[in-house]
Amino acid sequence: MRLPRIGETITTERARELCAHFGCTYLLERIDSAPDTFKDWEFDGASMIPDALVSKLAGIPNLTEIALKHDLKYGYGEPGNESERENADQEFKADLLADGADRIVAEVMYQAVRTFGNPPISTSFSWGFARRK
Repeated sequence: MRLPRIGETITTERARELCAHFGCTYLLERIDSAPDTFKDWEFDGASMIPDALVSKLAGIPNLTEIALKHDLKYGYGEPGNESERENADQEFKADLLADGADRIVAEVMYQAVRTFGNPPISTSFSWGFARRK
């Protein structure tokens, strides 16, 4: 499967395909149960950092793919479900480590998503960002 590039628009149908590719069946079920609840969004890679540079410097060759998987979990996350969000972030950290990230780098990136992924002010990458308001 061809994965999206940074800047590509992710439609709900494309998100379904990606969720199936990554084995996120609970997200597929959520999308299928209420597809009109979700909107298109733009994939920005690992939010707030230059993917290519960080990938090379930190030795994380699949950073953009790892970020995509995490973005799907965040975009289609259940509002208010802190347990689901924590699981998504723990899986993000585990994927970084499995891809070669240093423990400290993985921890810093994990803390970043914990801090900025659910701020008091909603951002384009906050928990549940693919939901229509």
